[in-house]
Amino acid sequence: MELNDLKKVWLSADTGSLPGAADMVRMIRKYRSSNLAKKIAMTIVAALLTALMVFVVFSYKSVMLTTRIGEALIIMAGLLLIISNARSLGRLHRVKDHTNKEFLAYLMQVQRNRLNYYKTTQVTGLLLASSGLLLYIYEGVSASLLLLCVAYVALAAWLYVNWFVIRPRAYRRQAVKLQGTIDKITAINKQL
Repeated sequence: MELNDLKKVWLSADTGSLPGAADMVRMIRKYRSSNLAKKIAMTIVAALLTALMVFVVFSYKSVMLTTRIGEALIIMAGLLLIISNARSLGRLHRVKDHTNKEFLAYLMQVQRNRLNYYKTTQVTGLLLASSGLLLYIYEGVSASLLLLCVAYVALAAWLYVNWFVIRPRAYRRQAVKLQGTIDKITAINKQL
């Protein structure tokens, strides 16, 4: 009698909402390729902007020390972004043919890494870039008090929006998307 009950439960389980094996492979490949493309693009853009800043350092003859300190801080922020994305590219490149459990473990690690990135690496990079930008523009706007005030108020507003509006929204959006992928894979693993 118990075997028949187990069979009824087994056959009555709703698997219609779960993706098939082909859909699962497609989802993993799509996740990997889209993230790989984003990381490569971000690394290239960061490298180009950092190279541009290095070019500015050698071509622009600044008078004030604040400009040089600002340039150095901006270059450090660019290098931090390049290194962070290169590490992430390395981890992402190793994800090719994994089982569902291995991919789920990878996604859980990605979730922990994103939280760490949001709390430490991104804060450090934004702090370096923001401080560098604040110092870098001083030489250009210090000639006029009005220009100085307008430039720093505009820059402060832009930095405020980036730090307290755009950055948290982007993190939440990415976290929700990642959690959705984790939930799908977890549901499949529970069925197995």
